[in-house]
Amino acid sequence: MRRLFFTLLICLLSIIHSYANEWKIYASYHNATKAVKCDSRVFVLANGDLFSFDPEDNSVELYDKTNALSDFGIKDIAYSAATKQLVALYENGNIDLVGMDKTRWNMPDLKTKAMDDKTINELKVVGKEALISLNSGLALLNLTDGYFVNFYTLGSQVTNATLVGNKIYAKTKDGVMEGDRNLNLLDMNNWKKVSSSTITFGQTEEEAKESAAWLEKVKNIAIDSPIRNLSYKLNMVGDRLLVAGGNFYYPEVNYMGTAMKYEKGKWSAFDEEAAIALVGEAAYRNVTDVVQDPNDPEHHWLGTKRSGIYEFKNYKLANHYSIDNSPLTSILPNDAHAENFVRVTALNYDKEGNLWMCNNECDTIVRILKKNGGWVSYYYPEAAAKPTWDHTYFDQRGWAWINSRRTSNNGESGLLVINTNGTIDKQSDDQYRYISTFQNQNGESYTPDLYYYATEDLNGAMWMGCTQGLFMTKTPEEVFKSNFTFTQPIVPRNDGSGLGDYLLSGIPVKCIAIDGGNRKWIGTLKNGVYLLSADGMETIEHFTAENSPLISNEINDIAISGESGEVFIATSKGLCSYHGDATDPATSMNSSNLKVFPNPVRPDYLGKVHITGLMYNSDVKIVNAAGKLVAEGTSVGGEFSWDCCMQSGRRVGSGIYYALCTDKEGKKGAVAKILIIH
Repeated sequence: MRRLFFTLLICLLSIIHSYANEWKIYASYHNATKAVKCDSRVFVLANGDLFSFDPEDNSVELYDKTNALSDFGIKDIAYSAATKQLVALYENGNIDLVGMDKTRWNMPDLKTKAMDDKTINELKVVGKEALISLNSGLALLNLTDGYFVNFYTLGSQVTNATLVGNKIYAKTKDGVMEGDRNLNLLDMNNWKKVSSSTITFGQTEEEAKESAAWLEKVKNIAIDSPIRNLSYKLNMVGDRLLVAGGNFYYPEVNYMGTAMKYEKGKWSAFDEEAAIALVGEAAYRNVTDVVQDPNDPEHHWLGTKRSGIYEFKNYKLANHYSIDNSPLTSILPNDAHAENFVRVTALNYDKEGNLWMCNNECDTIVRILKKNGGWVSYYYPEAAAKPTWDHTYFDQRGWAWINSRRTSNNGESGLLVINTNGTIDKQSDDQYRYISTFQNQNGESYTPDLYYYATEDLNGAMWMGCTQGLFMTKTPEEVFKSNFTFTQPIVPRNDGSGLGDYLLSGIPVKCIAIDGGNRKWIGTLKNGVYLLSADGMETIEHFTAENSPLISNEINDIAISGESGEVFIATSKGLCSYHGDATDPATSMNSSNLKVFPNPVRPDYLGKVHITGLMYNSDVKIVNAAGKLVAEGTSVGGEFSWDCCMQSGRRVGSGIYYALCTDKEGKKGAVAKILIIH
C-alpha cells in the first residue's frame, strides 16, 4: 500500500516540481534555536525555517516548499539515526520525514485530525519511533513505515514524553503516566501514575551540550534572507521591494517593528535600535507601511499601529512624528501613555511629493505632510473616528481612493474618494464622497463588512475588493454622481444556457495587483491567489497552498516587478514569489535589450523560458536552427513565455532556438537566441 502511495506521491511531486521552478520562498534563516547533527550534516531550525550545513566546508542547503518540504512554519525538528530521517514538525501539526537526499514522506494525520487544542509542546524521537506531546494528548509515530500508531487522550495536557523499552511515559500537569504497550492504551484505565525520578525527559545532558555547540557554530554562518517571516504591506519601486512586517488586525497582535528592503537579490533591514531606544520596544511595533520619497531613493517613511510615523534616511532613523510634534492624535488622548496609541497607516505620496496618511480612530482621519514640511489635515464627518484605514491610492487624475476596512461602532466600512482640484491647502473647492453602500449593474445593493482594496488598471478602470468579491468601474470619473455604481463582472458558464456567474462572488478579496499585460492578480482572505485575464473573464491560474509552493492561503498584499515580472506575495506566514510571465512593455524593439531566462535551459529545469524587453502585444515565433517553426504566440505586456514544447506538445530536443519578435504592426523586430540542453 505504501509503495502505491509513494508512486502517486512521485507523480504529484513532479507536478509541484514544475511549479517550483517558477517559485521562490523568501524564508528567514536568522535566530537559530535548534541544531541537530544528522550523519555528515547539521540541520538547523531558525525562525521556523530549515537549513543544513556541512561542518567540513560550511556549505549550506536551504529547505522549503520548492524542494523538500510540504509546508511552512516548523515548530521542532529531531533526527532518527535508525531510519536516517529528519522529523520536521510544523506549527499546524503537519509532519515531514525528510531523507538526507531531500526525499520526503508527508504525514498530515495530526494536521487534519479534529481536536480541541493542537498546541504542540514537544517532539521526541526514540529509535524508529517519535512521540508528540500536545495539550490534547500524545501521538505515537512509526518512522520506518511513516504512519501514526495511535493518539492517546490522557485527560490532561502532555508536556513531555519518552519511550523506555515497551513502556511509554508521559509527563502531564497531573504527574507522570506510564503505559505498557502490551495493553490497550486507548483505554485510559491502562495508564498508571508513577514516580518521575528515574525517567529522563527531553534532551540528555550530552545531547544538550552537542546542540549548544552546533548552535554556537551556526552564528558564523550568514544566510542572506529576511530578518523575520513577517510581510504585511509591499511597495515596489522599480526593482526595489519594500516590506512592512506589521499587523493591523483585531484582536491585537504585536509584531516587532519590521521594515525591510530587497534589491538586486540582497536583503537588508531598516535600523531598529534607534527607534526602540527612542520610544521603547513595546511602542515600536507593527510597521504598517514603508514608502519611498519619489525624489530621494534613500529617504523613507514608516507608519506604525502604535506610535506615529518614522522618517529614515539611508535606512537610519532621522525623525519621529507623534502627538507632541505634529497634528497626529491618539485614540486615547487622556491615557497616561497616549503616545502609544497613535495609529498611522495608508501612507502614500501624491504626484506633487506630499505624503498622505490616515490617523486612525480619531476625529480627523486624513493628514498630509507637505513637501515643504508643513501639515494639512482634512476633516470629513463620514470618516471621523473610523478604524483600520489600509491603503491610499492615487488614480491617473490624482484623486485619492482610501479604504476604511472594518465596520465598527463608529460606522460602516467604505471607500473615501477625494479630489483636491490641485489645491492641497484649500479644501473649499474639493470634491469627496464616502461610499459604504453601492449597487451593481443589476441593481443589487451591497454593504460590505470589509472594504479591502482599490486600484486602477492600465485602461483607467478602477477595481475594488471587499468581502463580497471583486467589483470594478470603467467610469471612475463619475464616482461623485449620485447614480454611480460598481460593475460586478459576470463570467459566462458556456454551457448553452446563456447564463453567467459573478466573478469571485462571496470570496473576500484582500488585494489587487495589475501586471504589465493588464491582468489582475487577486489575493484573497482564505483562497490563495487568482490570476485573471485583463477583462477578468478568464481565470488563468489559481494558486493555493495545497496545489503550489504558496506558503499560505491568507494573502496580505501583492506587488509586481515591472522589470522582471516577479510577483511578490505577502502572506500571513511570510513572503514568497512567482515568476510571472508579464513585464512592463518596452517602448522600442532591440535585440540587445531582449533578455532570456533561464539561458541556457539545463536538463533539470522543467519550467518556462521567459523573454523580456518586448513591446506591447509583440508577435513571437520560435524556430529551430533550420528555421522550422516550433511555437508562436503573443507577448503579455513586454514578456513572452515558452514551455520549451513544440506546437504538438512534445518537448523540443537539445539545440539552439531563435525567438523572432516583431511589434504588433510588424514594423520593428528583434531576435533572441535560446540554448536548450538535455
